Amino acid sequence: MEIKCLAFDVDGTLTNDDKKIDERTKASIFEAMEKGIQIVISTGRNKQGCEWIYKELNLEKGNHYLLLINGQEIYDFKNKTYVKDRFIEIDDCFKIEKVAKKYNCLARFTFENEAYFYGSFSSYIREILRKVRNRKKKGSMIKGTTYTYKRVPYNHYEFKKPCNKVVFFNDPSFFKKHLKDIQNDLKDFECMMVAGYWMEIMPKGVNKGKALETICDMNDFSMENVMAFGDSQNDISMLEKAGIGVAMGNALKEVKESLLENIPPS
Repeated sequence: MEIKCLAFDVDGTLTNDDKKIDERTKASIFEAMEKGIQIVISTGRNKQGCEWIYKELNLEKGNHYLLLINGQEIYDFKNKTYVKDRFIEIDDCFKIEKVAKKYNCLARFTFENEAYFYGSFSSYIREILRKVRNRKKKGSMIKGTTYTYKRVPYNHYEFKKPCNKVVFFNDPSFFKKHLKDIQNDLKDFECMMVAGYWMEIMPKGVNKGKALETICDMNDFSMENVMAFGDSQNDISMLEKAGIGVAMGNALKEVKESLLENIPPS
């Protein structure tokens, strides 16, 4: 099996605790590029949020791709074009709001380069305190992400167009207790834990694995020719479909277990 494509998640995979790309990792990627291997940056971020990554890796000058917003968008550097999948419709945004309110989660609705925070006063305070506690820790901030934020109180709606994705914020202990209940309430969506305090919501069927298959079709090779690296639940779809899926040492338990379950019998 010839590897023709390397797909990297960003936070917790391609970048280290300092939100930088390790020099050895960078050297290995450059070596792969010299051999004609395609590089795909696979992330929950938008294009602006990973600009520093693709510029540092010089991906703009080759046949490489950005797999953005968990597979909702694909950016083709060679042709300078986008391929876009489904967004979360306005009516569905209202449904998700109700679930956020039910569980007192702070919800962030993302629309390209702007976002709305929707939540109770207590949910805002909880998130502010978490950020203050983590400010002194390495890797506590997501480098490169820039949005215009607006606060939306519980009884005020601002939705005028479909959104890219929704993020629920709460304490890790909360998600351990209520994750399955939330996923059941939102069974018509993709719900994935990205960190202990962070769950992302996407339209059903929009994921990294599907988008990576599209990139393969665009380049006349199969997922068998892909090696993918990831650490969170939003990486599972691409890790399971890739010819070689690699769960990082820091990967969530569910990610490692999903790969073990898909190992064929010898």
